[in-house]
Amino acid sequence: MLAEEKNIIESLAREFLDNALTLRYDICTCQLCRNDMLTNIISKIPPEYLSPPQLTQQTVMEQARLKYRGEIVRVALAAIESVSKNPSHSLSEDRNHSFKSLLNQIVQDRGLDFRQYHQGLIKRKIAMRMRSHKVESYAGYGRLLTKSPEEFDKLLEELCINVSEFFRDKEVWITVKYLLENLIKQKKIRNDRSLRIWSAGCANGEEPYSLAILLQEILRTEPWAFELELAASDIDKKALLAAQAGAYPKENLKNVEDRYLKNYFITLADGRFQVKDAIKAMVKFLRLDLIRDDSIREADVVVCRNVFIYFNRSLQEQLLMKFYRSLKAGGYLVMGKAEILLTEAEEIFKEVDSNARIYQKKEA
Repeated sequence: MLAEEKNIIESLAREFLDNALTLRYDICTCQLCRNDMLTNIISKIPPEYLSPPQLTQQTVMEQARLKYRGEIVRVALAAIESVSKNPSHSLSEDRNHSFKSLLNQIVQDRGLDFRQYHQGLIKRKIAMRMRSHKVESYAGYGRLLTKSPEEFDKLLEELCINVSEFFRDKEVWITVKYLLENLIKQKKIRNDRSLRIWSAGCANGEEPYSLAILLQEILRTEPWAFELELAASDIDKKALLAAQAGAYPKENLKNVEDRYLKNYFITLADGRFQVKDAIKAMVKFLRLDLIRDDSIREADVVVCRNVFIYFNRSLQEQLLMKFYRSLKAGGYLVMGKAEILLTEAEEIFKEVDSNARIYQKKEA
């Protein structure tokens, strides 16, 4: 080996660690720990040396990244876990305890409980705010929140971030429309004039307004004197205000058919689209914590899409039981495309459509 040659494995491992540790405030990322992680990685992957001219060639480096990425990621993640659990120096802070204290502080000060949410996701969201203030510890960030109500508001906005669009996953909404059509026809046969739908975790309102548009379309062809209730809930006050305003940028309506756009929206001067008053009037928005608060009762359909991903398994079980109690006999639960019904919940829900993630409450 020539003296100037470099081990490409070491270079790629350093690169990976720099990226992987950027938002890690739950473990020690001091230089000593970083060096221990690096040593751990390169001791487990055979070296491959490149000359300086090779190291400056973009194609050579990209080929090396492609070739070794999988192995480096696997070994590096194990090294991070090992070193963080057994650092070679004493720690000045119990980071796990500080993180729990920070979550308790949020509960006590603002009444929002994220202690049973998916912890990796919550840590990443908090880390974004910590990084913006160059705060290096949870304890330090907790002190910042005490002094700065404005930062507390920004943190809660990050934690409650709502990303949605009208008719998200278009193919799912085809099935949802079919479900609503059949449900309404069955109610007509039974002379049941009530229809109650709950959009749980409605974010900025795109989901319940999508439901309202479908119902308007269906009831136009199936005229029936229904007592219709479409409730939409979320924990985020700011999101609910946006939902009640009902004005959205064009990109949020990319899945809206042209005829729906024409019939149910008004184009605003700033280029946004506002839901017409007739659709707005169909939806009742309310602030509701899915875990702590009472749920909507006697619902025919509960739509809760892309909310379960935020919760750990225990909380998911609680939520499914809450939805089970909320639904009428034979009522329907609609989940997100990426979400899977827990095995235990198969005792109380039966699958209606696996692709659209639609389930029906089983008879007791």
